[in-house]
Parts: sequence; structure tokens; C-alpha cells
Amino acid sequence: MAVKPRKRAPKPRQERRFLPDPTHTSRGIALLGFAGAALLGAGVYGQWIQKEPWPHAVWLVAAGAATVAASMLLGDRGLKPLRVGDAGVALEDGSELARLAWCDVERVEVTEGKLVLRGKPRSVELPISAYPRAVARLLAEGERRLPRVFTVDRAKLGLPEPVETNGELLPVDGLQVAGQHCAASGKVIAFERDARVCPLCAEVYAERHVPEKCVTCGERLGARAVEI
Repeated sequence: MAVKPRKRAPKPRQERRFLPDPTHTSRGIALLGFAGAALLGAGVYGQWIQKEPWPHAVWLVAAGAATVAASMLLGDRGLKPLRVGDAGVALEDGSELARLAWCDVERVEVTEGKLVLRGKPRSVELPISAYPRAVARLLAEGERRLPRVFTVDRAKLGLPEPVETNGELLPVDGLQVAGQHCAASGKVIAFERDARVCPLCAEVYAERHVPEKCVTCGERLGARAVEI
């Protein structure tokens, strides 16, 4: 009696989580922080160290503390943890993830020190100096998955080589594809269980309309399409 070969378990979908570089800050924010620290120091000196307190020392303390706090808040604004992996690119916004799948990236460019991914339904702008390791990983992954779109020369950006120890490795979960259109048939996918995804570019298909090759990246599909 012939024994049927065991069906190989699908490879788990993963992504890496990168935090912004803690040393990144704009020159203006840095100057604001220095000014606040100077005001705060002058106020403390005039109020508690001088034998005769300065008339406006309390106001200097208040202004300095407010300026330092503002520089800290502004320095963190927009710099969110970034994920790069099988599902594409995602910026964390609290408990939510704003994702841009590889298949949805239409153009990649570098402008004013930022890597810009233009696509649908959103675009992503990343200050390169704030995410050097993440951008290196992102461009390397993009070149492998969609070389016709990811044409930015990594070497010219002075980025480090991506290594497997960079970033926190996490499983890809929480993908929501209900309501999207199958890339092959155009039909609306009603439930996540009815969807299949290209393992290379994350293009979405209805289970019954998975083509032999991905219409976006050309990857061989068929039974290799991944369940959500």
C-alpha cells in the first residue's frame, strides 16, 4: 500500500520590529532642548543658590522645564516602531499597525534624507538617520521581492549591512484582508479564511482564484499561496 507523502507545514510568516535610533533628533529640536536646559539651570541658580533670589528666577525655572518637556515630546513625534517582514512594512500606532504590503508599493525614492515608499492605500516616509538598520533590512527585502520597484542603491546611502540579529523577530498576525479584491478575479473577499496570500509580495487572492503565478511579482503560487 502506497503511503502518501506528508504535506509540508507552511513556513510561519514573520517580521522584524525595529525601534527608532535613540540618538536621532533634528538640529532644531536639539537646540530647543539645550535652550530649555540653560533656562532651567539659570532659574535654579537664581532661585536657590544665590543668596538673594533673582526676581524672575521662578519664571526661568518654569520656562526651562516647559521647553525641555516640549523638546522631548517633539523629538519623539512621528518616530514609531517599524516592522519589516513577510507582510510588508508596518508602523506601530499604539496597538494598531498601519501596514503597506510589498505588492502595494508603487515607487521608492529618497528625498531630503527620507526613504519614501509611495503606494496604496498609504505612503510611508522614514527618516533614514532614525532607522538605519530598519531601512537597510527594508531595501534588502524589497530588492528580493520586487526588484523592479526597489531600485534604490543601498551602498550610496551608507547603510549598514542587514544582519539576522537586527530587530526583534515576531510572527505576522492580525492581517485584515476582508473587503479587499482578489488580484486575479477582482472579486471581493468576504472572510479572511477565504483569502490566500503570495509568500513573496503579500498579494491577496480569493482561495478559488489563486493563479499559477502571482500577477504582481511572478512568484510561483498554486498550493504555495499562504493562508491568512
